[in-house]
Amino acid sequence: MDTDIVIVGAGVNGLAAAKVLAGEGLRVLVIDANPFPGGLAGGFPGIADSMFAYAIGLVPGEVDKFLGIGLSSLLHEPDPSWVDMGGDGEILFRWWRSRSRLHEEARERGLPGLEGLLRLVDSFWACYKRAGLYYTWEPPSPDRAAAALGECGDNAARLLEESSSRVLREYLPVHAWSLVLYPSMYNSNGFALAYYLQNSNVWSLPLAGTRLVSHRLYELARSAGAEFLLGEMVVGLEVSNSGVAGVRTAGGRRISARATLYAGPIFSLPRLEGAGRLLEEWEIRALRLMSRRRLDVVRVDYYVRRRPSPPREEGWRGWPIIVYWTERGGGEYTYPSLYAGNPLLVQGSGGIRDPFNPLPPGVEEEDIIVAYVRGRREQERCCFNSTGHPDHVPMVDPYLMDKRPLPGWASYKTSAPGLYHGSASSYPGGEVNLVAGLNAAMRILVDLGYRDRAERIRRSLESLAFSGKKPSGGGLLS
Repeated sequence: MDTDIVIVGAGVNGLAAAKVLAGEGLRVLVIDANPFPGGLAGGFPGIADSMFAYAIGLVPGEVDKFLGIGLSSLLHEPDPSWVDMGGDGEILFRWWRSRSRLHEEARERGLPGLEGLLRLVDSFWACYKRAGLYYTWEPPSPDRAAAALGECGDNAARLLEESSSRVLREYLPVHAWSLVLYPSMYNSNGFALAYYLQNSNVWSLPLAGTRLVSHRLYELARSAGAEFLLGEMVVGLEVSNSGVAGVRTAGGRRISARATLYAGPIFSLPRLEGAGRLLEEWEIRALRLMSRRRLDVVRVDYYVRRRPSPPREEGWRGWPIIVYWTERGGGEYTYPSLYAGNPLLVQGSGGIRDPFNPLPPGVEEEDIIVAYVRGRREQERCCFNSTGHPDHVPMVDPYLMDKRPLPGWASYKTSAPGLYHGSASSYPGGEVNLVAGLNAAMRILVDLGYRDRAERIRRSLESLAFSGKKPSGGGLLS
């Protein structure tokens, strides 16, 4: 069996790449060990649930339009988007969708510097995208990007020249830093800060679980002509004198291809037979070291008998994501705002250590039918993500920008000819974002001799980003 491109992994980035490449008339085959598409954002058809992903907030609006997903029809948009609460139930901060209302909240809570921080991030993304640094098959170094941003003259370059903590110190008191960034990223390049704030920290809940979004991408890729082989594991690489020439599956299939895109956690690549013959020894060591990093993001699904009643104030629209500070023993909970499930589903993640202490806000223990806990081991079994990190490779130095996932691999090419990467482990980063899949697809087009097509895709994305009254900061619902 042969094809033009074989994509290993039907996660959201693999699906985005498949849609683009098939849409350009290339033969595309996507292979995934799971019987359903979506990876960590997937799940079985007919079940209002996803494996691990539970919220959408970092998909750029122009990407949604370019791919034709129609996210606005799939998402519930609670207002406030999410609420930070203390362990005693006290509301500490509300993330409103309206920027003016958000700034008013910040001033009332003694955080007037938030307004300036968000303006800085807006300037960053406007200049960053205009400079061609986001939709690109050649991710930039911090120095190169800072030089381009410096020409904008709006101080946005400091987000790449300084650590996140140094930038945050000028805008927010230390106790409020965790409102805008995970503590593990404080001392890394400020790109991580800009990345997570690109949509003003506004998130939405898929009406029937994130799996609905991944299934929409799956159908779009199929409609474009991509073929799928689900429920079959890739176990090896086909190696030729010129590099990677395809893959082998556990079912005995040998698939030859002009290009192979690995769209799973990059540290799982050495498991494939043949990888050791192609990659450098230091690369194998680095990938194995990554695989031993641990960030246990525990996901708990609470199936309950009756609709929960989390804290809510007059004027709120829908139930927001409720956040408990991890040091107080809680985590992050989402609620089935508009879709009816029986039993109802409440999802929790983050700093949860005991699914029954504390309970999700508004949930009584006697109402819980089952609390199904998923952690690193479940991610490993499902999607070969041994770290338990939703971004696969963490969004910290030295894994940012042109060093993501390894030095020398920034252009979506591994050191093995014919073998590419494009997933949450790739530039620009993780969560449900889709840009890595798009950029990897453009890189493959360039290398296969279709640079004009890649340039057309890039121009389309940049045009969509600036087609409104103000440049898109990256988030769908900014």
